[in-house]
Amino acid sequence: MDPERVRGQLDRILASATFADADRGSRFLRFVVEAALEGRSSEIKESVIGVEVLGRNPSFDPKTDPIVRVEAGRLRARLSTYYQNEGRTDPILISLPKGGYLPQFSQNKLETGAQKIKHPVVLLTAGALLGFAASALLLLYFRSASEPTDTLRLSILPPQGTVLEYSMISPDGRRIALSAASAGKLHLWLRPLDSLDATLLPGTEDAAYPFWSPDGRSLGFVARTTMKTVEVSGGPAQTLCNVGPFRGAAWGSSGVIVYAPHPLGVLFQIPARGGPTKPVTTLDPARGEIAHEFPRFLPDGRHFLYFAVSSRQGESSIRVGSLDSKESKFLVSAEASAAYAAQPDGQRGFLLFEYGGALLAQSFDPRGLELTGERNVVVPKILYRIGHADFSVSETGVLAYRAGSLANRQLAWFSGEGKFLGNVGSPNDYYAWSLSPNEKRLAFMEIDLSGAGSSIWIMDLATGASSRLTSGSGPAFTPLWSPDGAEVLFTTGTEQVMSLQRQPPNAHASVNVLETEGPKFLSDWSSDARFVSYFTPWPDWKKLNLFFADIAQPARKTRAARGPATTARRAAPSRLPLTGEHPAGSLIPPMKPAAMKFTCELFRLATKNGSFRPPADGSRTGARTERSCST
Repeated sequence: MDPERVRGQLDRILASATFADADRGSRFLRFVVEAALEGRSSEIKESVIGVEVLGRNPSFDPKTDPIVRVEAGRLRARLSTYYQNEGRTDPILISLPKGGYLPQFSQNKLETGAQKIKHPVVLLTAGALLGFAASALLLLYFRSASEPTDTLRLSILPPQGTVLEYSMISPDGRRIALSAASAGKLHLWLRPLDSLDATLLPGTEDAAYPFWSPDGRSLGFVARTTMKTVEVSGGPAQTLCNVGPFRGAAWGSSGVIVYAPHPLGVLFQIPARGGPTKPVTTLDPARGEIAHEFPRFLPDGRHFLYFAVSSRQGESSIRVGSLDSKESKFLVSAEASAAYAAQPDGQRGFLLFEYGGALLAQSFDPRGLELTGERNVVVPKILYRIGHADFSVSETGVLAYRAGSLANRQLAWFSGEGKFLGNVGSPNDYYAWSLSPNEKRLAFMEIDLSGAGSSIWIMDLATGASSRLTSGSGPAFTPLWSPDGAEVLFTTGTEQVMSLQRQPPNAHASVNVLETEGPKFLSDWSSDARFVSYFTPWPDWKKLNLFFADIAQPARKTRAARGPATTARRAAPSRLPLTGEHPAGSLIPPMKPAAMKFTCELFRLATKNGSFRPPADGSRTGARTERSCST
């Protein structure tokens, strides 16, 4: 085919609305098309595409990093969407057949008619959930690879007037439990898939992270600081145990619930009827593990999948644990939770897990606990949030998931009286942010979903323009402005040793002010610029403790004294009544709650959808209100 006609078609595709927000996909498609037209087909392989197109380093190994396959799956989906809509009558078809990355060029004969998809799934996509244009619910039936299946599409919405937070498909695949918020309060709702209506489940106030009993007669959930169960036919909820910031649970056929009671640490087990709890996993220090979360049972009711969070880039993984031993087995590197989908014969199935923002499937033997075969992209883009991939699968192979982007948060200005004044920047996926004292700049933490870690950026609130503060030498967390607005403080390091770094916005390097054991989550900087406060699970890793650090003098490495620690219950103080002399860079043990009196500052930074619109009069009315507080 004439190369110039193909290039013209390529330009038409890349200029389309379908590819408007697909920077990686556009680079991928241009690279493979140009290489094919120029006779460089030998360069169209994973190792080259990963480095030349997707920015991986020269040591990139496609056997351990499936990013090329993930992006290829997304590209195929976009090409399909383009030719079904904007490019339906284009003269030339450019496709990327599965099994490779060499593009094919053909004449568009404008053929129509439904095609059977020979793939071990049936896809039934759904419409918008919780207000995201890209969110969806998909039902997926796994079949044998040789059995042809059809694709159906339908729309499933959350209960009227609610915003969906979490969902879980029932074991029989006939109902879905929805944790949805209305008027600021969460409740559980049940929605049969053959009905248009959802029913609120009494006794489930503040319910989040729902999980089903194996027989589908009961639901478990967390309500603030307690884990509970409730029968779906009605009746009061039963309290099982107290928990902290919950990170998921699973109910096994042996009558045991495995759950993650805290954001850091191991999984625990408890009888489903209530009783004593005990740890069921152990952290693997060789992989830098700091947390186990979001378990899912395998068919035998004894083994379970879970997400093992590592502090080291690229080392978080899916593992298999057991009720009979604290030993576990590594399965695959991942960035969020996983689930098992069974085949009808029950012998083998698929491990479904998130990587690079996509939902992947790989053949898995639940008896031998072995993965085999290729990893295939099931969904090019799935919604996930810090370890929680938003999908669940039934025993009958029905998968419910939400597709979309993490960039769904919106910063906004509010007055001290709660009046909306305007939005700040565009929708985002920031994990932490800090407003400068003069309210002209925002320091925020951004996570690279490709696995390149996190970095600190500075946004000019008047223009919305952002510039990167930190270098790419390591992950950076929790930015915090100095009282005079001249510097930004942030943390960097691992869960073993983490340092506090300070850096002016116009500087190219940071200065270390403190380096001690344990992770650190900055919360405030005293008005005299001498002290900072931060939260940490160190030293016992069982609760968050509040520490104060004197950073007025040049830093030196030090080990913090393992003195008495007070569990933090609120934001750290902005003005600390601390007296006396302290060694440079040392930690000050937390004071007794009665002594912690300080000033609270209420800022007009909140969340709401929309784009930046500063107050019309340029004033800062209601921007900050002070009042005396104590814990």
